[in-house]
Amino acid sequence: MKFELSNITESIELDDCYEQLVESKFDSSDDESFQTVAPILKKLNNNKTFLPEILMAELEKHCDVQKKTNKYTPQVIMLKPASKGINFFMRANIWLAKNDPLLTISGEKSFFYHVPHDHNFSFLTSGYTGPGYASDYYEYDYYDVIGYPGEPVDLRFIERKNLTEGEVMLYRAYKDVHNQLPADELSVSLNIMPSTMFAHLRPQYVFDETCSRIANSTVTSNSSVEPVLHLIAEMRNDRSREFMERYARSTCIEEDRFRAVKALVSVESEADKKSELLESLGIKSNSKLVAELSRQHQSILGLV
Repeated sequence: MKFELSNITESIELDDCYEQLVESKFDSSDDESFQTVAPILKKLNNNKTFLPEILMAELEKHCDVQKKTNKYTPQVIMLKPASKGINFFMRANIWLAKNDPLLTISGEKSFFYHVPHDHNFSFLTSGYTGPGYASDYYEYDYYDVIGYPGEPVDLRFIERKNLTEGEVMLYRAYKDVHNQLPADELSVSLNIMPSTMFAHLRPQYVFDETCSRIANSTVTSNSSVEPVLHLIAEMRNDRSREFMERYARSTCIEEDRFRAVKALVSVESEADKKSELLESLGIKSNSKLVAELSRQHQSILGLV
């Protein structure tokens, strides 16, 4: 969603921007509320000196602030980290040009170029400097999707455009899909990101290169859950079995339900017992995703 804000010529400092955002009490989980602060981001975006000043200060201090607050890749510069009681944080993103040697070394996918994907959160973004990265934009019906790898998805192409300097957009959760393409020249964007606790409970998806099927889901749950589930399953006692079966039936993240099913199946030596578990906890699950992933796992194990 693009905003027409070319009439805003005022510029503000980062601290002023942050203070205004806090005082606005906007709801980062509500798109209508989120878009009301687009003019504030535009004013910061008009300030072409604040970011270079931050970068120089960081380099003089050996990037101490970034080391403490930035958990992202080197592409990201943390401007205002998440903090208690504040429902957003701010960052800048560096977009390397397509002919940049560093992009050749790192690979385009390190910058999420040519990786069609959606998000399970909305965010505001603006073109700070440079011609901006290009994107093929799509829309789709998130709630019509089950979510398994290989699932056909109807992505409706909207347009290809660059996030040009001065432009402000709202990227909408569960609706917008973009396939980002390398910028012609080095570019930078600014983001207002939500500090949401529950976005991970719904998956976000990466799509294949043809933008017609789900390649995989991402950032839905902590990957450390899977080895923990396998460790519990290996205990092989009544307590662990009861816990695993309950987890497989009722935990709120559907992919974690399947991880529990898979862990239980892995500790069974007999094919009949593996099939029984996959059938009762997986294929007959009230989750379409768990059922489909269980059918795929059944096929991989040669149990059909």
